[in-house]
Amino acid sequence: MNCFILTGASHGIGEAIAKKLLSNNNHLICVSRTKNEALLSLANSEKHRMDYFEFDLNHVEELDTLMRNILEKISPDVDALYLINNAAIVFNQPIEEIDPSAIARLLTINLVAPMILTSSFIKYSKPLNVEKRMLNVSSGSSFNLSPGGSCYSTSKAGLETFTKSIGIEQSDVKIMAVRPNMVDTAMHAATVNKKNLKSPEYAADRILTFLLERFEHGKIVKAW
Repeated sequence: MNCFILTGASHGIGEAIAKKLLSNNNHLICVSRTKNEALLSLANSEKHRMDYFEFDLNHVEELDTLMRNILEKISPDVDALYLINNAAIVFNQPIEEIDPSAIARLLTINLVAPMILTSSFIKYSKPLNVEKRMLNVSSGSSFNLSPGGSCYSTSKAGLETFTKSIGIEQSDVKIMAVRPNMVDTAMHAATVNKKNLKSPEYAADRILTFLLERFEHGKIVKAW
């Protein structure tokens, strides 16, 4: 059995990834600020193995304990272990109009939380002699800059630099980042040309393809 730890499973790309990972061959562990009740019902109705941690990633002082508790749920005979850092928030405002607490929250959830979860994942998974992979969900906004997007772009650029750094540092646990392009989620609700948007399900397929079939340790790749 493969075990997948997924943050940001309550909606959008995260929810689509979670649905695709529900399988008798998988143990799915989801983390989000509010539980996805529809996802829980689906898992229960089909008798798939899933655990859910209702947790706000802004509580950085509790993240290490969160990961330790998550890994305690994993069977010792697991075949492979995966962490998908998908959770993120976004807003579009000129920097001088943004409340300082909002800047701190965005950077915490989009960048600091994945860094801490990565650290804890590596530390607490050491006893498991299995394939271990981490995938960070980045964005084309990491290099395609736009007015009002400074905080989000900075967080994703930082996530990519962190990914490459851990790729140099680590050999036991593998890591990479994937950049989805524009996806039909709340982030792009105001996009006029909807035909350029891909569905969350398409994005989930591409992300999982890189995680499971086209994994490149320490690399940043475009999802499509």
